Amino acid sequence: MSGSFFECIDAGSENCPCYLSETNDCMTCTRLKGLGYCDCKWVGVCIYNEFMWNNKSAKNPRLDIDVEIVSKKMFGDQVMVLVLQTNKYLSQRFKYPGTYVFIRHSEDIEMYNVPMSIMYVDTIKDQIHIAVKVISAKTKRLLEAKTKLKLRGPYRNGILGLKHIENAVEGNMLVLSRSMGVAPAIKLVKYYNSKSSIDFVADINRLECNFIEPYLNDTKANVHYMNFKDSQDLDLIKSMVNKKDYDAIVIFTSDKYITIFDELLKSINYKKDYAVINNFNMCCGEGICGACSYMTENGKVIKMCKCQMKGKEVVKRRPIHV
Repeated sequence: MSGSFFECIDAGSENCPCYLSETNDCMTCTRLKGLGYCDCKWVGVCIYNEFMWNNKSAKNPRLDIDVEIVSKKMFGDQVMVLVLQTNKYLSQRFKYPGTYVFIRHSEDIEMYNVPMSIMYVDTIKDQIHIAVKVISAKTKRLLEAKTKLKLRGPYRNGILGLKHIENAVEGNMLVLSRSMGVAPAIKLVKYYNSKSSIDFVADINRLECNFIEPYLNDTKANVHYMNFKDSQDLDLIKSMVNKKDYDAIVIFTSDKYITIFDELLKSINYKKDYAVINNFNMCCGEGICGACSYMTENGKVIKMCKCQMKGKEVVKRRPIHV
């Protein structure tokens, strides 16, 4: 990936080294890749040293825990908002943009795990809010849950291009979201609410009800409801970008609309990078199963549950969806 921005989202965290270190598949440490020499260019705490001190095993692996369902509310026939009780340790780690968890019915086996973005974190009550679109077997089982769920997390790579956002704090930010992409967008808006001037654009035309409005009441974001299928609304977004020259643009949509907005930004000669939601298929979240693996142009296989990548690189490496 010459010239590409690439790093493991878990590197240096409390979950590093992870399971990949045990099989010489670490994405950062050359020694834990089985190469036998140190050339990782990592500037944090030595991952190899942490591995050796931890008896040559993964450190602090994420475990399934039982969480209480505080409330469950339906918005129309398909969207359910769950409020789950966690603990102080987890709520502090769930508050960052891009954080997601795996949840399932407490009586189900692990294959029912479904990755879900966190929409809102109440760090006072240690509760998290998750918006679920009930579609098929896994989410229907979540709908049937009465008192408890199994939860595993936190996982951090729900947004690709996090450095781009962090480097633009205290500037102007444009957040584009569509359908259920509004849920992780809400958390980003609330996290940067006091630091950045945010224009939040939401296309909720495919949803039966507006479930996000209560979460925006205490923010200073400029909220715009649009239809991304409407050429006039796309022209309005163009004029917003031209007028404000945003320091950060974050796109929470399907790959199809990420591609559309990439073309839109090119058409007005927007030179900066942008961040996007991570739409790669997630199954284990640990880099083991291979469901999210992607082969780069030079034949390198990377695991998108852990790999950070620039927004523009995501568009280049994703097929165009119609």
